[in-house]
Amino acid sequence: MKQTIRTAAMLLALLLAGETLLSCGDTETGKPMTEEGGTAAASQTAGEETVDPFAAARAAFQEIPVSDLGGGEFVIAAQSGVGSSEDEIYIEEATGDVIEDAVYMRNLAVNERFNCKITLSAQGDVNSAVKKAVTAGDDSIRLAFPNLAGGGSLAQAGVLRNFLDFKEINLSAPWWDQGTANLTIGGKVYFMMGDINILDNDVTYILLFNKKLIADADIEEPYQLVRDGKWTIEMFGSMCRNITADIDGDGTFTEKDRYGYVTTGAGPNTFFYGSAMKYVELDAEGTPYLTTDTEKATDVLRQVVGIVKENNPCYQPTDYNVGKTIFMEDRALFYGEVLSYIINLRAMETSFGVLPIPKYDEAQKEYYTYCENNASTVVIPNVGANPEINAAVLEAMAIQSNINVTPAYYEVALERKYTRDEESTEMLDIALANRVYDIGRIYTNLGTADIFSSLVNKGSLDFVSTYTKKEKGALKALSKIVDAFASNDD
Repeated sequence: MKQTIRTAAMLLALLLAGETLLSCGDTETGKPMTEEGGTAAASQTAGEETVDPFAAARAAFQEIPVSDLGGGEFVIAAQSGVGSSEDEIYIEEATGDVIEDAVYMRNLAVNERFNCKITLSAQGDVNSAVKKAVTAGDDSIRLAFPNLAGGGSLAQAGVLRNFLDFKEINLSAPWWDQGTANLTIGGKVYFMMGDINILDNDVTYILLFNKKLIADADIEEPYQLVRDGKWTIEMFGSMCRNITADIDGDGTFTEKDRYGYVTTGAGPNTFFYGSAMKYVELDAEGTPYLTTDTEKATDVLRQVVGIVKENNPCYQPTDYNVGKTIFMEDRALFYGEVLSYIINLRAMETSFGVLPIPKYDEAQKEYYTYCENNASTVVIPNVGANPEINAAVLEAMAIQSNINVTPAYYEVALERKYTRDEESTEMLDIALANRVYDIGRIYTNLGTADIFSSLVNKGSLDFVSTYTKKEKGALKALSKIVDAFASNDD
């Protein structure tokens, strides 16, 4: 998982004036500059030297083997037109936008170290571009950023390099998301996520709550419940009930009324993954197998159907903007959406708070969530005589993202600017600490991806028979994936 960077981000935030990241700095080390021209590591606070939270990352950056690329372009392909998918890779010049300037500074540091120019590929679909390049022996595309589903497809097609073949990349380092180790198959890792990605944060599910409605209902804000490990599905459901009201008095529940919970059609999946479940796990040899605890899944399903379908505590509009409007107009106690939707609430007058997805029960140790399949990941195309250079540049970008981009994203773009209280900073750290990556969801050909959410949306409790019907096909598809990985020639 991405390391918890709250303390580091708070330090960076103190060095930001008017929520604008200073656009100048020591680009070789990636040190953010203070207004006096000194680096954050050397700044003084009340006569005491501030500890540099990125010292280890800076040291790792200096240890990366360097190749002089002669000032040439280092081309990266990206999925286009999806959220921040292109902006997380390349920004042409500093714009004054905090995150864009952080990406720009990251690339500048890497460009200077390798004497190259990071650029975006002008080609269209990233999957097609990678397959075409590998087939033709064209090494012009050095790295690519497909989405999760696309990364899985490319890995199965045998056109990617195995990350574990490169000593230049340290996948155990905090700038790589350790949760994606669950996507290893047969000791091979073909796509990873970490600080180098922004879109994975954008499409990770969280909960928001309306502070006015929670006060009106005489309910205590759930922060302490989260800290005490008591923020469970049962507790969440009890808060959702008795909030629903037919405000316009027309006898039906529509987008004009008030609800305990508003979410998307995919929202119910959060409770499945929040309950520490997956469709596919890995054995000791890294071989995937179907693993769903159908008894537990049925119990979670029973609870969630009760929240979503019984007595109208929940509303699931087909238009995402309707859900946002309901929450902004103080007509939803809880709002389940992906993280980027916090930005869409900038104009909301009522204060709101951030919460992790509820646990299955109090015995469950951690809170979990998941991100959608359109989250970006990074891959190394299986082409070119010197792939270790691409690996080195990738590691350098990942480290510089840890130093510059992630603190900007977490602290400035979200915690300081769009949330309204100190507790939400803590809750956001908890919510993002444990993301579940499930082969059974990423490889949609298994047919397991939306079993849970589809049953909830139909109001059905028949998990066992539905899962059993899918099992044979899932096993067959899973076997093909394992065979494909085994036959890949890295």
